[in-house]
Amino acid sequence: MHVLLRSLGRLVIALLWFSCCLVIARSQTPVPSPTPAASGFNFEDIYELAERDNLLVNAVRRRRAVAEAEVIIAGERPNPDFITAHTRSEPKLNYSVSQLVELGGKRGRRIDVARNELRLTELELDAALRALRHDVRAAYFGVLLARDNVDLGRDVLAQAKELADIAQARYDAGDIAQFEVFQVNLGVSRVTNELARLENLELVARSTLNQLLNRVPDAPLDLRDTLSLKIATVSTPDLIQQALTQNVELKSAEQQIATEQSRLRLARAQRVPDLTLEPGVEALDSAFTHPGFKMQVTVPVPIFNRQRGEIEKSSAMLDQLRAERDAARQRISAEIGRAALNLESARKQVEFYETKLLPDAERVRQMAVESYQAGQTGLLSVIDATRNARDVRQAYLQALFDYQSAVADLEQAAGVRF
Repeated sequence: MHVLLRSLGRLVIALLWFSCCLVIARSQTPVPSPTPAASGFNFEDIYELAERDNLLVNAVRRRRAVAEAEVIIAGERPNPDFITAHTRSEPKLNYSVSQLVELGGKRGRRIDVARNELRLTELELDAALRALRHDVRAAYFGVLLARDNVDLGRDVLAQAKELADIAQARYDAGDIAQFEVFQVNLGVSRVTNELARLENLELVARSTLNQLLNRVPDAPLDLRDTLSLKIATVSTPDLIQQALTQNVELKSAEQQIATEQSRLRLARAQRVPDLTLEPGVEALDSAFTHPGFKMQVTVPVPIFNRQRGEIEKSSAMLDQLRAERDAARQRISAEIGRAALNLESARKQVEFYETKLLPDAERVRQMAVESYQAGQTGLLSVIDATRNARDVRQAYLQALFDYQSAVADLEQAAGVRF
Protein backbone atom coordinates (compact mmCIF):
# COMPACT_ATOMS: atom_id res chain seq x y z
CA MET A 1 0.00 0.00 0.00
CA HIS A 2 2.78 2.42 0.89
CA VAL A 3 4.56 1.59 -2.38
CA LEU A 4 1.40 2.36 -4.34
CA LEU A 5 0.95 5.72 -2.61
CA ARG A 6 4.60 6.61 -3.19
CA SER A 7 4.26 5.79 -6.91
CA LEU A 8 1.13 7.90 -7.22
CA GLY A 9 2.89 10.82 -5.53
CA ARG A 10 5.81 10.61 -7.94
CA LEU A 11 3.39 10.52 -10.88
CA VAL A 12 1.58 13.65 -9.65
CA ILE A 13 4.91 15.50 -9.18
CA ALA A 14 6.03 14.53 -12.68
CA LEU A 15 2.77 15.76 -14.20
CA LEU A 16 3.05 19.07 -12.33
CA TRP A 17 6.65 19.52 -13.49
CA PHE A 18 5.68 18.82 -17.12
CA SER A 19 2.77 21.31 -16.92
CA CYS A 20 5.04 24.05 -15.54
CA CYS A 21 7.59 23.49 -18.31
CA LEU A 22 4.85 23.67 -20.92
CA VAL A 23 3.51 26.96 -19.51
CA ILE A 24 7.02 28.48 -19.41
CA ALA A 25 7.73 27.38 -22.98
CA ARG A 26 4.50 28.95 -24.19
CA SER A 27 5.17 32.21 -22.32
CA GLN A 28 8.61 32.47 -23.90
CA THR A 29 7.33 31.92 -27.43
CA PRO A 30 7.80 35.26 -29.25
CA VAL A 31 4.87 36.98 -30.92
CA PRO A 32 5.33 36.62 -34.68
CA SER A 33 6.22 39.83 -36.47
CA PRO A 34 5.22 40.76 -40.00
CA THR A 35 7.76 39.27 -42.37
CA PRO A 36 9.13 41.88 -44.75
CA ALA A 37 9.35 41.13 -48.42
CA ALA A 38 12.73 40.79 -50.03
CA SER A 39 12.63 44.51 -50.85
CA GLY A 40 11.54 45.71 -47.39
CA PHE A 41 8.42 46.75 -45.47
CA ASN A 42 5.52 48.49 -47.17
CA PHE A 43 3.24 50.93 -45.35
CA GLU A 44 0.74 48.28 -44.24
CA ASP A 45 3.57 46.18 -42.76
CA ILE A 46 4.84 49.15 -40.78
CA TYR A 47 1.34 50.02 -39.58
CA GLU A 48 0.82 46.44 -38.42
CA LEU A 49 4.00 46.72 -36.34
CA ALA A 50 2.85 50.03 -34.88
CA GLU A 51 -0.60 48.66 -34.12
CA ARG A 52 1.00 45.88 -32.10
CA ASP A 53 3.88 47.69 -30.40
CA ASN A 54 2.86 51.35 -29.99
CA LEU A 55 2.93 52.21 -26.28
CA LEU A 56 0.03 54.66 -26.36
CA VAL A 57 -2.24 52.18 -28.15
CA ASN A 58 -1.27 49.43 -25.72
CA ALA A 59 -2.13 51.74 -22.83
CA VAL A 60 -5.58 52.31 -24.35
CA ARG A 61 -5.98 48.55 -24.76
CA ARG A 62 -5.46 48.12 -21.03
CA ARG A 63 -8.47 50.31 -20.35
CA ARG A 64 -10.64 47.40 -21.47
CA ALA A 65 -9.57 45.33 -18.47
CA VAL A 66 -10.56 48.23 -16.20
CA ALA A 67 -13.95 48.53 -17.93
CA GLU A 68 -14.52 44.76 -17.66
CA ALA A 69 -13.80 44.96 -13.93
CA GLU A 70 -16.37 47.76 -13.68
CA VAL A 71 -18.97 45.38 -15.14
CA ILE A 72 -18.14 42.86 -12.42
CA ILE A 73 -18.35 45.56 -9.75
CA ALA A 74 -21.72 46.74 -11.09
CA GLY A 75 -23.11 43.21 -10.75
CA GLU A 76 -22.01 42.70 -7.16
CA ARG A 77 -24.72 42.34 -4.54
CA PRO A 78 -24.46 43.92 -1.08
CA ASN A 79 -23.09 41.71 1.67
CA PRO A 80 -25.23 40.91 4.73
CA ASP A 81 -24.31 42.30 8.15
CA PHE A 82 -24.19 40.06 11.20
CA ILE A 83 -25.32 41.91 14.33
CA THR A 84 -25.05 40.76 17.93
CA ALA A 85 -25.83 42.68 21.09
CA HIS A 86 -25.73 41.92 24.84
CA THR A 87 -27.71 44.30 27.07
CA ARG A 88 -28.61 44.62 30.74
CA SER A 89 -32.31 44.63 29.96
CA GLU A 90 -34.21 41.61 28.78
CA PRO A 91 -33.89 39.99 26.39
CA LYS A 92 -30.22 40.28 27.16
CA LEU A 93 -28.85 38.60 24.04
CA ASN A 94 -29.76 39.46 20.43
CA TYR A 95 -28.51 37.92 17.18
CA SER A 96 -29.59 39.21 13.78
CA VAL A 97 -28.59 39.37 10.12
CA SER A 98 -29.22 42.55 8.14
CA GLN A 99 -29.56 42.29 4.36
CA LEU A 100 -30.18 45.12 1.90
CA VAL A 101 -32.61 44.08 -0.85
CA GLU A 102 -32.39 46.28 -3.96
CA LEU A 103 -35.67 46.88 -5.73
CA GLY A 104 -36.57 48.50 -9.03
CA GLY A 105 -33.97 46.67 -11.12
CA LYS A 106 -31.04 48.77 -9.89
CA ARG A 107 -28.48 46.01 -10.28
CA GLY A 108 -29.48 45.35 -13.89
CA ARG A 109 -29.37 49.08 -14.65
CA ARG A 110 -25.86 49.37 -13.17
CA ILE A 111 -24.69 46.48 -15.31
CA ASP A 112 -26.16 48.16 -18.41
CA VAL A 113 -24.23 51.35 -17.64
CA ALA A 114 -20.98 49.43 -17.13
CA ARG A 115 -21.44 47.44 -20.34
CA ASN A 116 -22.10 50.60 -22.33
CA GLU A 117 -18.96 52.15 -20.87
CA LEU A 118 -17.09 49.00 -21.91
CA ARG A 119 -18.26 49.55 -25.49
CA LEU A 120 -17.05 53.16 -25.25
CA THR A 121 -13.64 51.86 -24.24
CA GLU A 122 -13.55 49.63 -27.33
CA LEU A 123 -14.38 52.64 -29.50
CA GLU A 124 -11.61 54.62 -27.80
CA LEU A 125 -9.21 51.95 -29.02
CA ASP A 126 -10.57 52.30 -32.57
CA ALA A 127 -10.08 56.07 -32.35
CA ALA A 128 -6.52 55.62 -31.07
CA LEU A 129 -5.75 53.26 -33.94
CA ARG A 130 -7.18 55.73 -36.44
CA ALA A 131 -4.97 58.51 -35.07
CA LEU A 132 -2.01 56.13 -35.05
CA ARG A 133 -2.56 55.26 -38.72
CA HIS A 134 -2.54 58.95 -39.59
CA ASP A 135 0.70 59.52 -37.68
CA VAL A 136 2.36 56.40 -39.07
CA ARG A 137 1.48 57.37 -42.65
CA ALA A 138 2.90 60.86 -42.14
CA ALA A 139 6.07 59.50 -40.50
CA TYR A 140 6.47 56.67 -43.05
CA PHE A 141 6.34 58.97 -46.05
CA GLY A 142 8.33 61.55 -44.12
CA VAL A 143 11.18 59.03 -44.07
CA LEU A 144 10.74 58.45 -47.80
CA LEU A 145 10.80 62.22 -48.40
CA ALA A 146 13.99 62.57 -46.37
CA ARG A 147 15.55 59.62 -48.19
CA ASP A 148 14.69 61.02 -51.62
CA ASN A 149 16.03 64.43 -50.60
CA VAL A 150 19.32 62.76 -49.69
CA ASP A 151 19.39 61.06 -53.10
CA LEU A 152 18.67 64.42 -54.71
CA GLY A 153 21.48 66.00 -52.69
CA ARG A 154 23.89 63.33 -53.93
CA ASP A 155 22.79 63.91 -57.52
CA VAL A 156 23.29 67.65 -57.09
CA LEU A 157 26.73 67.04 -55.61
CA ALA A 158 27.65 64.85 -58.57
CA GLN A 159 26.45 67.57 -60.95
CA ALA A 160 28.45 70.21 -59.06
CA LYS A 161 31.60 68.07 -59.30
CA GLU A 162 30.95 67.53 -62.99
CA LEU A 163 30.67 71.29 -63.47
CA ALA A 164 33.89 71.77 -61.47
CA ASP A 165 35.71 69.35 -63.77
CA ILE A 166 34.42 71.25 -66.82
CA ALA A 167 35.53 74.57 -65.32
CA GLN A 168 38.96 73.16 -64.50
CA ALA A 169 39.33 71.84 -68.05
CA ARG A 170 38.39 75.21 -69.54
CA TYR A 171 40.79 76.97 -67.17
CA ASP A 172 43.59 74.63 -68.16
CA ALA A 173 42.77 75.46 -71.80
CA GLY A 174 42.96 79.16 -71.00
CA ASP A 175 39.27 79.82 -71.79
CA ILE A 176 38.25 81.17 -68.38
CA ALA A 177 39.80 82.89 -65.40
CA GLN A 178 40.76 81.05 -62.23
CA PHE A 179 38.04 82.99 -60.43
CA GLU A 180 35.38 80.81 -62.09
CA VAL A 181 37.14 77.66 -60.87
CA PHE A 182 37.13 79.00 -57.31
CA GLN A 183 33.47 79.92 -57.65
CA VAL A 184 32.51 76.43 -58.85
CA ASN A 185 34.53 74.76 -56.08
CA LEU A 186 32.78 76.96 -53.55
CA GLY A 187 29.49 75.67 -54.93
CA VAL A 188 30.73 72.09 -54.45
CA SER A 189 31.50 72.85 -50.79
CA ARG A 190 28.07 74.36 -50.23
CA VAL A 191 26.36 71.36 -51.82
CA THR A 192 28.45 68.99 -49.68
CA ASN A 193 27.38 70.83 -46.54
CA GLU A 194 23.74 70.75 -47.65
CA LEU A 195 23.99 66.99 -48.22
CA ALA A 196 25.19 66.52 -44.63
CA ARG A 197 22.18 68.49 -43.41
CA LEU A 198 19.81 66.33 -45.48
CA GLU A 199 21.38 63.14 -44.14
CA ASN A 200 20.80 64.38 -40.59
CA LEU A 201 17.16 65.16 -41.42
CA GLU A 202 16.79 61.58 -42.63
CA LEU A 203 18.00 60.33 -39.24
CA VAL A 204 15.47 62.60 -37.51
CA ALA A 205 12.64 61.34 -39.73
CA ARG A 206 13.65 57.73 -39.06
CA SER A 207 13.67 58.33 -35.30
CA THR A 208 10.14 59.76 -35.51
CA LEU A 209 8.85 56.61 -37.18
CA ASN A 210 10.81 54.36 -34.81
CA GLN A 211 9.21 56.12 -31.86
CA LEU A 212 5.76 55.14 -33.15
CA LEU A 213 7.01 51.57 -33.52
CA ASN A 214 8.45 51.55 -29.97
CA ARG A 215 11.96 51.00 -31.32
CA VAL A 216 15.28 52.70 -30.63
CA PRO A 217 15.70 55.95 -32.62
CA ASP A 218 18.49 54.67 -34.87
CA ALA A 219 16.95 51.28 -35.63
CA PRO A 220 17.31 50.49 -39.36
CA LEU A 221 14.22 50.77 -41.56
CA ASP A 222 14.02 49.04 -44.92
CA LEU A 223 11.00 50.65 -46.60
CA ARG A 224 9.63 49.30 -49.85
CA ASP A 225 7.11 51.92 -50.99
CA THR A 226 7.95 55.15 -52.80
CA LEU A 227 6.64 58.68 -52.46
CA SER A 228 4.90 58.28 -55.81
CA LEU A 229 2.48 55.68 -54.38
CA LYS A 230 -1.06 56.63 -55.48
CA ILE A 231 -4.55 55.62 -54.37
CA ALA A 232 -7.59 55.12 -56.56
CA THR A 233 -9.84 58.10 -57.23
CA VAL A 234 -12.59 58.37 -54.61
CA SER A 235 -16.11 59.75 -54.90
CA THR A 236 -16.70 62.38 -52.24
CA PRO A 237 -20.50 61.77 -51.84
CA ASP A 238 -19.93 58.01 -51.54
CA LEU A 239 -17.13 58.60 -49.07
CA ILE A 240 -19.30 60.87 -46.93
CA GLN A 241 -22.10 58.31 -46.93
CA GLN A 242 -19.66 55.58 -45.94
CA ALA A 243 -18.18 57.74 -43.21
CA LEU A 244 -21.58 58.45 -41.66
CA THR A 245 -21.96 54.72 -41.00
CA GLN A 246 -18.36 53.73 -40.23
CA ASN A 247 -16.66 56.77 -38.72
CA VAL A 248 -15.47 55.90 -35.23
CA GLU A 249 -16.15 59.41 -33.93
CA LEU A 250 -19.82 59.13 -34.90
CA LYS A 251 -19.97 55.62 -33.46
CA SER A 252 -18.54 56.97 -30.23
CA ALA A 253 -21.13 59.78 -30.20
CA GLU A 254 -23.94 57.25 -30.63
CA GLN A 255 -22.48 55.05 -27.90
CA GLN A 256 -22.20 58.02 -25.53
CA ILE A 257 -25.91 58.62 -26.09
CA ALA A 258 -26.67 54.96 -25.37
CA THR A 259 -24.53 55.11 -22.23
CA GLU A 260 -26.29 58.24 -20.96
CA GLN A 261 -29.67 56.64 -21.66
CA SER A 262 -28.66 53.73 -19.44
CA ARG A 263 -27.61 56.23 -16.74
CA LEU A 264 -31.03 57.87 -16.99
CA ARG A 265 -32.74 54.51 -16.52
CA LEU A 266 -30.53 53.89 -13.48
CA ALA A 267 -31.43 57.29 -12.04
CA ARG A 268 -35.11 56.51 -12.42
CA ALA A 269 -34.64 53.11 -10.81
CA GLN A 270 -32.94 54.82 -7.86
CA ARG A 271 -36.29 56.41 -6.96
CA VAL A 272 -37.60 53.01 -5.84
CA PRO A 273 -36.78 52.57 -2.12
CA ASP A 274 -34.72 49.56 -1.08
CA LEU A 275 -35.64 47.23 1.79
CA THR A 276 -33.38 46.28 4.65
CA LEU A 277 -34.47 42.99 6.21
CA GLU A 278 -33.13 42.05 9.62
CA PRO A 279 -34.27 38.67 10.91
CA GLY A 280 -32.85 37.61 14.27
CA VAL A 281 -33.09 35.73 17.53
CA GLU A 282 -33.67 37.04 21.05
CA ALA A 283 -32.43 35.00 24.02
CA LEU A 284 -31.90 35.15 27.80
CA ASP A 285 -35.35 36.49 28.56
CA SER A 286 -36.87 35.40 31.92
CA ALA A 287 -40.37 35.63 30.45
CA PHE A 288 -39.61 32.92 27.88
CA THR A 289 -37.95 29.58 28.26
CA HIS A 290 -36.74 29.39 24.65
CA PRO A 291 -35.11 31.91 22.31
CA GLY A 292 -37.55 33.85 20.17
CA PHE A 293 -37.55 34.96 16.54
CA LYS A 294 -37.70 38.62 15.57
CA MET A 295 -37.93 40.48 12.25
CA GLN A 296 -37.13 44.11 11.52
CA VAL A 297 -37.84 45.80 8.18
CA THR A 298 -36.34 49.20 7.27
CA VAL A 299 -37.75 51.21 4.35
CA PRO A 300 -36.42 54.71 3.56
CA VAL A 301 -39.19 57.21 2.95
CA PRO A 302 -38.46 59.21 -0.25
CA ILE A 303 -39.71 62.58 0.94
CA PHE A 304 -36.76 64.91 0.41
CA ASN A 305 -34.74 63.12 -2.26
CA ARG A 306 -36.57 61.70 -5.28
CA GLN A 307 -33.54 61.65 -7.61
CA ARG A 308 -34.99 64.64 -9.43
CA GLY A 309 -31.64 66.36 -9.87
CA GLU A 310 -29.94 63.24 -11.23
CA ILE A 311 -32.79 62.61 -13.69
CA GLU A 312 -32.83 66.20 -14.96
CA LYS A 313 -29.05 66.21 -15.30
CA SER A 314 -29.07 62.99 -17.32
CA SER A 315 -31.92 64.26 -19.54
CA ALA A 316 -30.04 67.50 -20.19
CA MET A 317 -26.87 65.54 -20.93
CA LEU A 318 -28.77 63.49 -23.51
CA ASP A 319 -29.90 66.64 -25.27
CA GLN A 320 -26.32 67.92 -25.26
CA LEU A 321 -24.92 64.65 -26.63
CA ARG A 322 -27.50 64.54 -29.42
CA ALA A 323 -26.64 68.11 -30.40
CA GLU A 324 -22.92 67.25 -30.38
CA ARG A 325 -23.60 64.19 -32.55
CA ASP A 326 -25.48 66.27 -35.12
CA ALA A 327 -22.69 68.86 -35.10
CA ALA A 328 -20.11 66.09 -35.55
CA ARG A 329 -22.03 64.77 -38.57
CA GLN A 330 -21.98 68.19 -40.21
CA ARG A 331 -18.33 68.81 -39.32
CA ILE A 332 -17.14 65.42 -40.56
CA SER A 333 -18.97 65.87 -43.86
CA ALA A 334 -17.31 69.27 -44.30
CA GLU A 335 -13.88 67.90 -43.32
CA ILE A 336 -14.21 65.08 -45.83
CA GLY A 337 -15.14 67.56 -48.54
CA ARG A 338 -12.13 69.77 -47.75
CA ALA A 339 -9.77 66.81 -47.49
CA ALA A 340 -10.99 65.45 -50.83
CA LEU A 341 -10.41 68.83 -52.46
CA ASN A 342 -6.90 69.02 -50.97
CA LEU A 343 -6.17 65.52 -52.24
CA GLU A 344 -7.33 66.36 -55.75
CA SER A 345 -5.29 69.57 -55.72
CA ALA A 346 -2.20 67.68 -54.56
CA ARG A 347 -2.71 65.08 -57.29
CA LYS A 348 -2.87 67.77 -59.97
CA GLN A 349 0.28 69.39 -58.61
CA VAL A 350 2.15 66.10 -58.83
CA GLU A 351 0.94 65.51 -62.38
CA PHE A 352 2.02 69.01 -63.45
CA TYR A 353 5.51 68.47 -62.06
CA GLU A 354 5.80 65.05 -63.71
CA THR A 355 4.53 66.11 -67.14
CA LYS A 356 5.87 69.66 -67.44
CA LEU A 357 8.20 71.15 -64.83
CA LEU A 358 10.60 68.26 -64.20
CA PRO A 359 11.38 67.51 -67.88
CA ASP A 360 11.70 71.19 -68.77
CA ALA A 361 13.97 72.04 -65.82
CA GLU A 362 16.28 69.13 -66.53
CA ARG A 363 16.39 69.97 -70.25
CA VAL A 364 17.35 73.57 -69.47
CA ARG A 365 20.09 72.40 -67.09
CA GLN A 366 21.59 70.04 -69.62
CA MET A 367 21.53 72.70 -72.33
CA ALA A 368 23.24 75.18 -70.00
CA VAL A 369 25.98 72.69 -69.11
CA GLU A 370 26.56 71.80 -72.76
CA SER A 371 26.67 75.49 -73.73
CA TYR A 372 29.15 76.27 -70.94
CA GLN A 373 31.30 73.34 -71.93
CA ALA A 374 31.34 74.65 -75.50
CA GLY A 375 32.15 78.15 -74.32
CA GLN A 376 28.85 79.58 -75.58
CA THR A 377 27.57 80.82 -72.21
CA GLY A 378 28.88 81.99 -68.86
CA LEU A 379 29.11 80.25 -65.50
CA LEU A 380 26.21 82.17 -63.95
CA SER A 381 23.78 80.71 -66.48
CA VAL A 382 24.85 77.18 -65.56
CA ILE A 383 24.62 77.88 -61.84
CA ASP A 384 21.17 79.39 -62.25
CA ALA A 385 19.90 76.50 -64.40
CA THR A 386 21.33 73.93 -61.96
CA ARG A 387 19.77 75.67 -58.97
CA ASN A 388 16.44 75.89 -60.78
CA ALA A 389 16.49 72.17 -61.64
CA ARG A 390 17.31 71.32 -58.03
CA ASP A 391 14.52 73.55 -56.70
CA VAL A 392 12.02 71.97 -59.08
CA ARG A 393 13.00 68.46 -57.99
CA GLN A 394 12.76 69.45 -54.31
CA ALA A 395 9.35 71.00 -54.91
CA TYR A 396 8.26 67.84 -56.72
CA LEU A 397 9.28 65.68 -53.76
CA GLN A 398 7.41 68.03 -51.42
CA ALA A 399 4.36 67.81 -53.70
CA LEU A 400 4.51 64.00 -53.46
CA PHE A 401 4.69 64.23 -49.67
CA ASP A 402 1.81 66.73 -49.62
CA TYR A 403 -0.21 64.19 -51.60
CA GLN A 404 0.50 61.48 -49.01
CA SER A 405 -0.38 63.92 -46.22
CA ALA A 406 -3.67 64.66 -47.98
CA VAL A 407 -4.37 60.92 -48.16
CA ALA A 408 -3.69 60.65 -44.41
CA ASP A 409 -6.00 63.59 -43.65
CA LEU A 410 -8.78 62.13 -45.80
CA GLU A 411 -8.39 58.74 -44.11
CA GLN A 412 -8.65 60.32 -40.67
CA ALA A 413 -11.59 62.57 -41.59
CA ALA A 414 -13.58 59.75 -43.17
CA GLY A 415 -12.51 57.05 -40.74
CA VAL A 416 -11.85 54.58 -43.60
CA ARG A 417 -8.72 53.05 -45.06
CA PHE A 418 -7.40 53.46 -48.59
